[in-house]
Amino acid sequence: MRNPRTIAALSIGVLAVALAGCSAPEGADTGAPQVSGSLNIACSQQEDFCQAITAAFSKDTGIQATYVRLGAGEVLAKLATGTGEFDVWSGGQAENHLIANDRGYVEPYVSPNAADLAPEYNDASGIWSGFYTDSVGFCSNKTELDRLGLDVPTSWDDLLDPKLKGSVSMPHPGTAGVGYMAMYTINALKDGNVDDTLAYFTALNKNVLQYSKSAATGTEQAGRGEVAVAIALDSDCVKAEQAGYSDLVTSYPAEGTGYEVGSVSILKDAPNPDAAKAYFDWILTPEAQSLYKDVPSFAAPTLAAATLGDGVPDQSKVAKVDWNLPKAAGARDALVALFNKVISSPDNATD
Repeated sequence: MRNPRTIAALSIGVLAVALAGCSAPEGADTGAPQVSGSLNIACSQQEDFCQAITAAFSKDTGIQATYVRLGAGEVLAKLATGTGEFDVWSGGQAENHLIANDRGYVEPYVSPNAADLAPEYNDASGIWSGFYTDSVGFCSNKTELDRLGLDVPTSWDDLLDPKLKGSVSMPHPGTAGVGYMAMYTINALKDGNVDDTLAYFTALNKNVLQYSKSAATGTEQAGRGEVAVAIALDSDCVKAEQAGYSDLVTSYPAEGTGYEVGSVSILKDAPNPDAAKAYFDWILTPEAQSLYKDVPSFAAPTLAAATLGDGVPDQSKVAKVDWNLPKAAGARDALVALFNKVISSPDNATD
């Protein structure tokens, strides 16, 4: 078996160079203004994607870009400090960008390239535009499931099986967007009933080994056999499997799951507003989104004209819940607060 640690170390060092070399041909129109200056990105995707796409943007535009990799909850916390550290927020679910806008952190911008997006991948007022999409699934270690005498999970209720005690990983809803997506998915399946939602997670808590800070932590734990199942994005699970964790398998709850529209938004009082607009325009081009396959990122591009990479999950075959972005954004603070109080408080730890 390939060594995932070795592969990961090599990948992060090499991918940025590789993508820079395979970005749009010299002279090609990527839709991004050729402006000078610098750009500071709050990036809510996996580290290698952040590094590679940032390098490719700099190569295509001449703008010197840097990034800090942060989960959605961490970005919102950073923005609350008012330090003005970032120009754009790149990645993370659209509902989190709506939350940022409601708190006064976003400067709306309607990119000319947004006209090529399907309506579900774009906010017409310019608060956010989507540049990738993927779904919440179950990332399972088949060897561990076999050891426990369990089949690959195909329902949310499958995660409540007592045989999975201490063998499920879930990102925390307060720090990782995927964790909140899972919580809002259950809330949607429970017709918005908060008591029923909390009852589900109270039952699940008995099986959870760890509420991780980052979404990618769970796929690594499952890959190493530390847990049997991780609640994770399908794209992250496939990425981990392709990186050498060959026991991993992706499945989905038949009753429906949540999905994300990974988005970009410009932050209010950005130190480099022209560079921020250039990045916004650039990430909404087929040339930029076709680079995903070289990261590789297993999220699906939002532009039909972009080239789809091998192994990207077919989102059209995933059963999805009714995902109302404004409702998901509006419910976040209350649901996360309840999760902290009722589920993940140290007083509620299970033996």
